[in-house]
Amino acid sequence: MIPKLPVTTYKLRLKKKIGLALFILSNLIMMIFFMRLGYILIKSPGRIVCAIIVVFSFCMVIFGIIALIRLIQEKFIGFFISGDGLNDISTGHNYGVVMWRDVTRIRIMKDVENPTKQYIVLKVRNPQDYIARETSHSKRRSMTLKMHYYGSPICFSNRGINCTFEELEDNVRTYYANYQERHNHT
Repeated sequence: MIPKLPVTTYKLRLKKKIGLALFILSNLIMMIFFMRLGYILIKSPGRIVCAIIVVFSFCMVIFGIIALIRLIQEKFIGFFISGDGLNDISTGHNYGVVMWRDVTRIRIMKDVENPTKQYIVLKVRNPQDYIARETSHSKRRSMTLKMHYYGSPICFSNRGINCTFEELEDNVRTYYANYQERHNHT
């Protein structure tokens, strides 16, 4: 019997961590600035605009803090591959674990917007199921566009994680081949 490969994880790049911290900090500064500006504009219609910006900034700070807490709990892991499938947390799409049994083909394609970058595209049997898992309408739309451009909603690269593209591609192909060998062996 062919054994499963151990789980491989990739941490988020430092750039992603710093970006989240700067997002929280900039929204916090903006919230404080417009809160103070709102006190200055006591009898002005601009105070309502300041209040709206303060509420929006507050919501973004809370959103950022929740995201940071989740990342800390997950030990800043942005991607993992196991004998059963893989999960890309670094992109922010919520399609969950992509099971190897759903994958029919692995392709490497150039990014439509930036031809110097590449994507690993996993062709899956049930692409609509993966799109339906995403709770955000805008992210579902993004996955639908990926489906049209690349032939699958499951596209990922090494941009947000700490590894080279070649290393990620090699591991994805190795784990998929291991799954196929185990599946064909049974």
